[in-house]
Amino acid sequence: MKANSIPQISGNTGKLVGVVAVQTNGSLTIKLVGDTLQTKSEEFFGLETKEIVVPIQDVKGVEIGEGCTWSLFWLAIPTVFLFASLPMISNLAFIGIIFIVLALIIKQRYIAIYTTRTTLILFYQKSERVEQFRSAVIEACRPKPISISRPSPPPLPPPPHSLPK
Repeated sequence: MKANSIPQISGNTGKLVGVVAVQTNGSLTIKLVGDTLQTKSEEFFGLETKEIVVPIQDVKGVEIGEGCTWSLFWLAIPTVFLFASLPMISNLAFIGIIFIVLALIIKQRYIAIYTTRTTLILFYQKSERVEQFRSAVIEACRPKPISISRPSPPPLPPPPHSLPK
């Protein structure tokens, strides 16, 4: 990461449902600027925007995770029952089973940043930037060493001049 660049990641928004991170419809950008995390999200086709600024001291943890695609799983359940209940097309119930298999195979990657008041969840595609961002956040959260500077000793008085004889 360049020394002058602002660490930032972008992806899709997410929310916690119970203890599971679920992707929602929107975009999210998280930046590390100085001693703050700045987020900007757009949801509902840009009709709802939100900006959050969190002091870095409020960050309690950073989680990088991977899980199944819950939207495919919840689509699969009614599909299986719908096709299984209709006598003419009951053989198409395997479509729901395909959705279940895809939900378990296709993984969604996310980063969750836990703060004292909120949880920021971002779903992403490429992991190298997210791992660099996590390292930058953790580094920014570490307490800075306090250097106690001692006052310099007063200057020594000039040596006494010898009197001429």
